[in-house]
Amino acid sequence: MRSFFLLTVFASLAVTGFSQPSDFISVKKRNNRTLRSYFTGSAISCQTVYGNYLGGMVYAIRNDSVFIKEYDVRSGPNMWGVAKTDTLGTYVVGVHYKDIEVVDIKKRQSFGYIRNGTLLIVGGLGYAVLNIINGKYLNESITGPENRKSLGIALGVAGTGFLMNRLYKYNNSKKRRYRIEYIRMEMRAL
Repeated sequence: MRSFFLLTVFASLAVTGFSQPSDFISVKKRNNRTLRSYFTGSAISCQTVYGNYLGGMVYAIRNDSVFIKEYDVRSGPNMWGVAKTDTLGTYVVGVHYKDIEVVDIKKRQSFGYIRNGTLLIVGGLGYAVLNIINGKYLNESITGPENRKSLGIALGVAGTGFLMNRLYKYNNSKKRRYRIEYIRMEMRAL
């Protein structure tokens, strides 16, 4: 029993001692700050220098190449005639890490609809339309001094939202503001 325990401990140490971690790629800003790292099993979405869009799971990273497992998902009718989405197959695409031009780094944006002005546009125009409809229903003048003040504020809010929408910068710009580094993890002899 004691020899079996020692054999089990030795075998587990041997397995962990000879295992090699896999390589990975890291997306860094110009100031050397890491934005995101991609390992085997990570979800990735990117565009190559050739214009191809790749999206799927990282299957492997080795020899300066990233292998992405893509899923062919299509919609087709089932036996009742209703559209059903199904995976037809999977395939692995290899790309050199220097051929990746843009990586889609999805940053979580809290209140993104407020930052891009959509809420202000909808609120301002909605209030203006509602004010006009209520004015017609109650036979009030649209050009009255109190109503003009309310319409002016509502259209000013909508205009501010429109301006914010034009000035808002989306994350997925085509400009490459970062660099992709290949980090090789290899065992070195002591």
